[in-house]
Amino acid sequence: MKILFCTMQFGPGYNQGTEKYIRNLALNLSAQGCDVVVAGGDPGGILADGGIDVGIDTNIRQITLPTFGWSTLYGGSINSYITLLSELKPDVVHMANPAHIGINILRASQKLGIPYFISVTDFWWLCPKHTLTLKSRDFCRGFQSTQQCMRCIAETHPNRLIRAAAHFPSFRDRITEFLIAKNTRTKAAQEWLERKQILAAVLRNAQQVICLSKTGKKLLSGYFSISNCRYIPAGLADIWFDSGKVTQRKRESFVVGFLGAVAPHKGLHTLCLALQELDQPDVQLRIAGKLVSRRYAKRCLGQYSRTQYVGELNELESRDFIDDLDLLVIPSNSPENQPQVLLEAGARQKPTIASNIPGCAELLPKSALFPVDDFNQLKQLLEKAKQEVSSVGLPEVGSSAKDVSAQILTEYRNGVIKQ
Repeated sequence: MKILFCTMQFGPGYNQGTEKYIRNLALNLSAQGCDVVVAGGDPGGILADGGIDVGIDTNIRQITLPTFGWSTLYGGSINSYITLLSELKPDVVHMANPAHIGINILRASQKLGIPYFISVTDFWWLCPKHTLTLKSRDFCRGFQSTQQCMRCIAETHPNRLIRAAAHFPSFRDRITEFLIAKNTRTKAAQEWLERKQILAAVLRNAQQVICLSKTGKKLLSGYFSISNCRYIPAGLADIWFDSGKVTQRKRESFVVGFLGAVAPHKGLHTLCLALQELDQPDVQLRIAGKLVSRRYAKRCLGQYSRTQYVGELNELESRDFIDDLDLLVIPSNSPENQPQVLLEAGARQKPTIASNIPGCAELLPKSALFPVDDFNQLKQLLEKAKQEVSSVGLPEVGSSAKDVSAQILTEYRNGVIKQ
């Protein structure tokens, strides 16, 4: 069986949760005799040549797709994707994240009679920002209208001047109108007006919409009124279940870790503030992950004096990083599927504290959760964990990528038969 994965970004230098998800599936499906190709964008412009390439630690065949910005709906033309699919001749197309590349490759698949699957790796389908978080810090239930979403984008904009101006009604309305004009000119206008209906049609026509969390399944099926959602969590590579765990060296410090993108929606600032307030000289913070926002990273890395940033890590380095911690913290402040790092911590049986976003709450005991953005509650949990780390409990152990890929391969075969 020939499988074409599609996603917003893939290749050397892209190693977030979605890329790990695809890489693990692709490697295990290849091991089961499938011919796998990954078509991914390069929104960061970091791939050397474009075209077909070999991944950083895999033998996966890759094709670089053009990108059109995070909020693009359609992406490239249907005809261009019909040409690509006619050349590749996949039996199945599997979309992981359509941000930057759009959904037209799925519409082209439908025109050619190729069954397609969709994995919901984040909430782009529901929210143009993907964070589902309002200015009030309340969680949003999904795209309502161009006006409302553009106002929210202005009020939570990464540019602090735009964000500050949006707090004043007269400026906010002008900024909102500017963003609407910028994002809805010409053909894009109708896309924004009909975003929900367009995406609902694409989701309904999928053989299956695979949700990586129970929360994701509930949100998506409810918002779009679709019945083809199924919960299948992400699987992990075999190295995460290796019983030969690293033996921690004896040390005087208590090491707290953060592993993930250094970006505002991941909530690192809440952890740094909690540790600053705790102010215990034998507590060290180690941070690993991509610096998405340099300004934000500078603020966080300089806030708590006993902080060490170790850079971006590959999968083996990430495992060793987690093994060498006393406690992992996931302080995300916007809804997520089950975070990949939480599944990894579960496989390593590492004590973990997290905010009570639904994706984390699915996998952790209540004793390990604190309210979103509440640094005081987090400080209390950190103090409790330092006294007796076992008191916070452990995450549930997840599934292996081998088992998950076998399950998904069965779904592919059923989809081909149905088509």
